[in-house]
Amino acid sequence: MTTEQYPSWLCLKTAPELPLRACLELLSVYPQPEEFVGVAQHPIYHSGLLKANTAEHLKKAVLPGNMPQIQQLMRHHEIKCLSYHEYPARLREIFAPPLLLYVRGEIEPALKQKALAVVGTRKPTAYGREMCRKLLVPLCEKQVSIISGLALGIDTVAHTTAVQNGALTLGVLASGLDIIYPAQNLELSRKIISSGALISEFEPGAKPDRWNFPARNRIISALSDAVFIVEGPITSGALLTAKNAIEQNKEICALPGNINNINAEGPNHLLKNGAALISKAEDLMYVLGIDHEQGEQLEIRALLSEDEQTLCDLLKTEQRPLSFDEILLKTAFPIGRLSTVLTNLELKGLIAKEGGNSFFLI
Repeated sequence: MTTEQYPSWLCLKTAPELPLRACLELLSVYPQPEEFVGVAQHPIYHSGLLKANTAEHLKKAVLPGNMPQIQQLMRHHEIKCLSYHEYPARLREIFAPPLLLYVRGEIEPALKQKALAVVGTRKPTAYGREMCRKLLVPLCEKQVSIISGLALGIDTVAHTTAVQNGALTLGVLASGLDIIYPAQNLELSRKIISSGALISEFEPGAKPDRWNFPARNRIISALSDAVFIVEGPITSGALLTAKNAIEQNKEICALPGNINNINAEGPNHLLKNGAALISKAEDLMYVLGIDHEQGEQLEIRALLSEDEQTLCDLLKTEQRPLSFDEILLKTAFPIGRLSTVLTNLELKGLIAKEGGNSFFLI
């Protein structure tokens, strides 16, 4: 929308006694707010569609008290605003579509190709981080767009993997787009803007209040073709995103996890109830409807020495993280030799460390 149109839309959004559904019904009759906001003689004020307080607000074109600050932040951070009529159609189809959508970067290119939402806990295990990265790299190479919420943990892994592997990525924020939360992701946010966009339904200057996060989750799922839940307790925001996705008829998929780990509760619950089980990148491609050549090797496993192969076979057989001491006992390797083998396998991306000094196969 133009700079001139924006105040009328914001006036409409902030009108008292005008629920979203009533607002959308109003727009279906009078689609351009600038034609009636501040125009006292407009027929809308005699139509019976508005309550007295709402009509008075719109007639007087009342704006938020911090309107100058909002406009200044939009200019400074190059924030665009898309109206309900302008933003992607898939977002208009949900139960409570936002009236306005703020954008830093370019949203459309990412949505012209397959888009996968990736969500999970802010406190992932090493297994969750490594599997998220491992599974997403081949999709990034297939030009799948990655959508997440820029939070710490799985969100950060998803966005970083996309940026590092040349994929477009969209970060949906629970604050105004001038406020990067958490602050640790400021540099990552800049990279996202250059390879996709940051998105929010909240005006510039809005803080990341805790009730904003459930609201933003419905946008993450709405913009995607499928939602991938990596790790998270059953009460986590990731499960709320999955619930939104189910209501929006999106494909749900999940990474299976250790039943003794609280981070596996959410994904395992979804798997019990019909979510697609993801154990390799091809599973995600299948969910997204992406073809891959038969026999295509999605990752080239490094050549292994005899010791490295022995250790990989052991971890594969055990199907659980093993401590350094356990591996030492089971392999009978000298300490120095075992340390070298573990380091080499970590560098080759075949194992990862969890907790204090335990290792697992990825």
